[in-house]
Amino acid sequence: MLVLALIGAPVSAPRAGERPKPSDGDTCHRLPPGKRLKLNLKPNTDLVDLVSWISAITCRQFIIPGSIPAQSRTVTIVSPQPITAAEAYDLFLDALNAVGLTVYRSGGALLVVETSKIKSAPIPVVIDDQD
Repeated sequence: MLVLALIGAPVSAPRAGERPKPSDGDTCHRLPPGKRLKLNLKPNTDLVDLVSWISAITCRQFIIPGSIPAQSRTVTIVSPQPITAAEAYDLFLDALNAVGLTVYRSGGALLVVETSKIKSAPIPVVIDDQD
């Protein structure tokens, strides 16, 4: 049995030429570029809490398959200074890597997968013909 956890704000496709607008109930507010925030994760943060934290900062959606037991993957991130959203996302990717996980885009979300299984993941290949 495969259980998926989708974390992030709901996605609604904008009409052609229209910019996406947050819904009235949208609680995700992307940080302005350069804005710094204090890291406030508890020690031994489990995977779901880590992904929820970065999703709230970046407004990205993530899928965590049930095949990855969230409680078995914990991380501790220490940052003595406030960090930007971009720095937080880099720390997030490094933290995932430290516990043998990574992410790749799957549709409108980022799928969390075990790094050892990435070779068999259906990752699309895009070839740019423009120079």
